[in-house]
Amino acid sequence: MKKLSISALTLILALTLTACDTPSQNSSAPNESSNSSSGNESSSPEDEQELVFGTATLTYAEFFSGDVSSTESFDAVTSATTSKYEIMSNMATDFVDETTNAGGYHITGVKNVNIAVPAEYVETYQAANGTFVITEGEAPIQYKTVSMEDGHPVYSATQFNIADTVSDATAELVTGSTWGDYQINVTDGETVHLRNTREDEGFDIGAGIQGIILETDSGLKVGMEHLQSIWVQPYEVSFNIPADNTHNTHITGFDNLPELGKLVGETVTKIIYIMPDSTYVYEFEGIYIKPLYETGITAAVSENYDALTLSTSDFSDFENGKLTVTYTLGSGRSREVTTLLETALIDGTADYTLDVSVIAGLDAGGIYSAIISSDTYADVTVSLPISAEQRAALEALLAAANEKLAAEPENAMLQEHMGEAEELLANEAASSSEAGSLISELTQLTSSEESDSGHGGH
Repeated sequence: MKKLSISALTLILALTLTACDTPSQNSSAPNESSNSSSGNESSSPEDEQELVFGTATLTYAEFFSGDVSSTESFDAVTSATTSKYEIMSNMATDFVDETTNAGGYHITGVKNVNIAVPAEYVETYQAANGTFVITEGEAPIQYKTVSMEDGHPVYSATQFNIADTVSDATAELVTGSTWGDYQINVTDGETVHLRNTREDEGFDIGAGIQGIILETDSGLKVGMEHLQSIWVQPYEVSFNIPADNTHNTHITGFDNLPELGKLVGETVTKIIYIMPDSTYVYEFEGIYIKPLYETGITAAVSENYDALTLSTSDFSDFENGKLTVTYTLGSGRSREVTTLLETALIDGTADYTLDVSVIAGLDAGGIYSAIISSDTYADVTVSLPISAEQRAALEALLAAANEKLAAEPENAMLQEHMGEAEELLANEAASSSEAGSLISELTQLTSSEESDSGHGGH
């Protein structure tokens, strides 16, 4: 059984953090030490209380307790499918089986959270939280302390083990993506921590992620949840504002929307990635979350994809409005973006010519994207239709997937993505971004390398 007095634990933590050269934290940084004391101060009886360490499954409200501005709006994320229930090892769900959960399942919280329990309350806590398992060996550096009040557990802020503070990463904010009204794409700088491939090896932040906190310059801190905002490849963080499934069709019940809504008009300066035993703080000059443009803008393209017509020619609300159309191959650090058009929006002008000659010779199946940027609104992502090249690429990948499925008939993830590809090809309104995501997925799933259960960048 792992026991340690609070005063002894404090000394060990101080020595450990000093040895690791952990950066000092200001008042807006994650709580690095909730039990700090001077070696010259006498210890009270409470300080000498023994702590028993273990792991437990917590709700999101419990997991983020003390670490975010509010936990009042946390409940559960509701999945619309029976898949991906094991996609992230520390994601807790109420999934039983595909029959019981035929209509979907709930993502309820976080597994394998390090917990410190005062020795006298161990049995009481185990009765309140049956998932608590006492662990042996050295005390963890990162954990939450629990106290019992009227038989109910109350959790402290997390004693974070800050493994690194990153200041040279870059962040891109996009709106209207497949995964949310807003999405922040983070690209590592010199040191790579964020998993951005299907392999976990070599990445400090991967599929075992427990949580993400967005922090703004005003001090607002909002916790992100699995499959709603956190994905297998955590360099992408997304969130919705309205309670709908317009973007992420795998989710039917969005959670914590009142807190997520507070991010609009704020400037995100930190993204905090929480792994089971360590935390990584990414600092940015500022990612301003501008309000959404609530009127939809659609586009039609020519057969050769060399001309684009927007559904409206009135851009008077867009101060310094600009239209950018790109062609993208790959994702993450390997992403290659080619600009086909970059022009100011002018009222009365709705037809635009795309210079597709610049992508001659590039791989087929890339994603066509149109973005309207301005000083007024968050970037508007205009849905562009699937291209003929993307259709051909998907059809070829489906053929390859059928061959692989014959050899691996139990490959449920491959089956799921094949079904999605077939539905997309039958959908006349399918978008280029949806097709690009599936092309990336099926390319990896049909490769000779062993694949995991990730979903593209997610």
